[in-house]
Amino acid sequence: MKQDRTERRIRRIGLLGVAATIAAAVLVCRLAWLQVLPGVLPAAADVTERAVVSRFDRLVADTGRGRIVDKSGVSLVGLPYPALAAFPVSGPRGAAGQYAQLAEAVGMPPDELRSWLESLAEPAFLMDREGRAPLPLHGQSASMAEKAGLAGVYVLPYTPRDSSILGAQHVVGFVSQDPGRLAELYAEEAARGEMPLDAKIGGMGLERSLEKLLRGSGPVIAQRRRNAGGDPVPGSLRIVQGRSGYYPLTVRTTLDGRLQRELSALADRAGLEEGAIVVLDAATGDIAAMVSRPAYDPLRIAPGLPGTENHALRAAAPGSIFKLVTLAAALDAGVVHPKERFRCDGEYGRYGLSCWKEGGHGVLTLEEAFAQSCNVAFAQIAERLAPEQLAAAADRLGFGRPLVRPIRWPGAGGEVRPLPEEESGRVFAGRPDARDGGLLVQTAIGQRDAAATPLQAAAAVVALLHGGRVPAPRIVADIRYASGGRMAAFGTAESPSRFGRVSPRTAAFLLHGMEAVVREGTGRALRDAAWPLAGKSGTAQAMKDGRPVNHQWFAGFGPVGRPRYAAAVVALNRPEGSEHQAVLLFRQVMDILAAHEESSASVR
Repeated sequence: MKQDRTERRIRRIGLLGVAATIAAAVLVCRLAWLQVLPGVLPAAADVTERAVVSRFDRLVADTGRGRIVDKSGVSLVGLPYPALAAFPVSGPRGAAGQYAQLAEAVGMPPDELRSWLESLAEPAFLMDREGRAPLPLHGQSASMAEKAGLAGVYVLPYTPRDSSILGAQHVVGFVSQDPGRLAELYAEEAARGEMPLDAKIGGMGLERSLEKLLRGSGPVIAQRRRNAGGDPVPGSLRIVQGRSGYYPLTVRTTLDGRLQRELSALADRAGLEEGAIVVLDAATGDIAAMVSRPAYDPLRIAPGLPGTENHALRAAAPGSIFKLVTLAAALDAGVVHPKERFRCDGEYGRYGLSCWKEGGHGVLTLEEAFAQSCNVAFAQIAERLAPEQLAAAADRLGFGRPLVRPIRWPGAGGEVRPLPEEESGRVFAGRPDARDGGLLVQTAIGQRDAAATPLQAAAAVVALLHGGRVPAPRIVADIRYASGGRMAAFGTAESPSRFGRVSPRTAAFLLHGMEAVVREGTGRALRDAAWPLAGKSGTAQAMKDGRPVNHQWFAGFGPVGRPRYAAAVVALNRPEGSEHQAVLLFRQVMDILAAHEESSASVR
């Protein structure tokens, strides 16, 4: 009998063991289905995704993308601010008084606020009236919103990606959806399902060129837990950060954020409809500010959006600022003497070329011809040159080639151009035809084939200030880890020409000529500026939509005697006969720079 009871006990234990083994096998299979098979079977992936979604509500508060800052560390892409976030709820959120208090805090009618909250199918931030970004809650507004105490409503920190806050949207760029480029950049990540094709990536400027650096290690997410029945778990809201000791990185630029903001505002006040302002540090060639118009909204990017062209980096006919090149070529080639005189009767007699001054300038010295921007005198000078000499002189001053130096960092797969929109410009569109007599003359005065960027014009001024050494304008100073440690640094550098440099004697003559432009020439409107200034004006004839227009230029430096900044201004497609906007803008730019230097000195 005792033996029978023992045998029955053993059989029961065996059956329990089998049952436990089967249960364990089922759980293992279920785990494999949820964790292993999703990569192979889409259906399993759907189950996994539904399981995760059923447990959490998520709202992205910060993309986790790397920061882009000015030279002092001020963000060029936005700072965190309090914003109203709401999560769906299954029951009532609160009483009418609570809705009224929240509505007062956010500045909207209670019925409109209630309608928005009740329409939510997923977590969302309350957007501003323009729909650009979450509505900022400052001061008492944030406190009032929190005290309202509506269920599922929170005040959370939100970090925008808005490069327009200091007016740097053209150089910093934007992020947008670009599935084709994303699939190319992140082929392996996309194949593994780690990078959805609708994710936003850099589409312009530094955001584009430094995309792989700025990507980060994951977003900052506001996450709320739900129970098995789908109801929110009270007190379960958490901020989950996908950050590490290395990411997100910070890219420190050479831009002066305060100058950038002031010059961007100046462009709007002055009514610069199409054009650019470039300011370089005269000592280093660093880009201190870069403004382009028309502007665009980096938070409302759409295909074909106008205003995203960075005119500071786009080439256009330079007009008479190109006479810097022509005179440099002639002086270095020895085909003109500094004391030589020229006669201008208003008409050159060939190639349809005439002087801008009706009746001409009469007899001019070489410096006077430069200061008065006499086309007839410069046509005579140009015809003494070979096309190759003009092209070589342009290259020696930084025209006709990109100037911003490519950069690389540890682990980079190659060199990257920080400002990918930079154009090379040109001197001649092709091999000069000796039978085309007007080609050399018209190009030498900045028309016909000649095309230059405002960045090149400003860099040429810096080159002259440094005895012919052309700078490679720097925009990225260094890159740092999230911990503050330096990942890479990029020093100042030259952009040497394969033809060498213009001679120091030629550079000095051109600088004196630029002073004469302001003292007695086409830049006389600058004589009573805050600083003593020097530079060269230019007006190029062009066509737009079948009508004649002018590109108005001015490039120069200040203050004379102790140059602090070089700048170039271009106002594109201006009506014929209109006021020379570039000269007026250049003066205002330099007055702002003078005030900036004065305030900086008082702080020091």
